[in-house]
Amino acid sequence: MPERRPSHGWRTGLLLVLLVPIGVHAQGGPPMLTDDPGTPGDGKWEVNIAVLAEHSDHSTEYAAPLLDINYGVGERIQLKFEVPWLIETTSGSGTRSGLGNGIAGVKWRFFDGGEDGWKISTYPQVESSHFVPSSWHHGLTDSGTSVLLPLEFEHALGPIDIGFDAGRWLRPSGQFDSWIGGVVVGHEVRKGLEFMAEIHDEAALGFGSDALTLNFGTRWELADCCTLIASAGTDLHNGLEDKRSFLTYVGVQVVH
Repeated sequence: MPERRPSHGWRTGLLLVLLVPIGVHAQGGPPMLTDDPGTPGDGKWEVNIAVLAEHSDHSTEYAAPLLDINYGVGERIQLKFEVPWLIETTSGSGTRSGLGNGIAGVKWRFFDGGEDGWKISTYPQVESSHFVPSSWHHGLTDSGTSVLLPLEFEHALGPIDIGFDAGRWLRPSGQFDSWIGGVVVGHEVRKGLEFMAEIHDEAALGFGSDALTLNFGTRWELADCCTLIASAGTDLHNGLEDKRSFLTYVGVQVVH
């Protein structure tokens, strides 16, 4: 299942953020596509177990389950490893399944201005078929190794927080490099229940084509260590691949 899609979309998203009412707070990371500078905390595990689905006119793809394991080293560093089990149903071709590419990464929040100041992180990640060599043999994923080099930002403006990310995918020969970016806002309607919205985009290098996604999500704290996380969205347009009429994420986040 490909990385969710920057070009002109992040500019549109930023305008939306500046128009949101007082009482809105940005929260990136699962289940949203846009990431944030947050880390689990020293010695803490954050494990996201989820099911993802993407539907287009010609196929439906699932990551069922998607296992996303994160560990905090100090208060500003997060180690990550993620791997999905992929299921793809294509019109006229039946169903195939297998392990997807693994993703390993390190997030470092190198600037932290406190509760009301800027927070900035970098989150380099490596996606590779070599982590799970059987995946690309099934034709479910691309072979080789890709590298994501992003930055994540968050800032409080009084009662309003703004969160956005931007980065570059570097892919092997024969696969296109791209820019990614997104803006996310959220509102805590009551303690432990939050709703979010975002615009996220991916553009081929040179901005010749892009895919712009509108996404809505929620986090509902079921217990101190367990949170239900879910999102649903659609591609507003997609010049990179088949337009996805519906994409969804449903999972549980466990912090210990």
